[in-house]
Amino acid sequence: MAAKMLEECIGKQVAIYMDGGLAGSVATILAVEDNFIKIEDKKTIRYINADMIQQIQVKK
Repeated sequence: MAAKMLEECIGKQVAIYMDGGLAGSVATILAVEDNFIKIEDKKTIRYINADMIQQIQVKK
């Protein structure tokens, strides 16, 4: 997913769908840098490679 598009989601709660174990995870995007995004859910902060993301849904 393009970093420019991800930057629009900073500070918003989103559902992230990607290959592997993180499917439909709800988190807040904290930062986007190069090809990684920093997200925070209820328990942890994670760094995700943006190339692995298939879809992001912004929660209202």
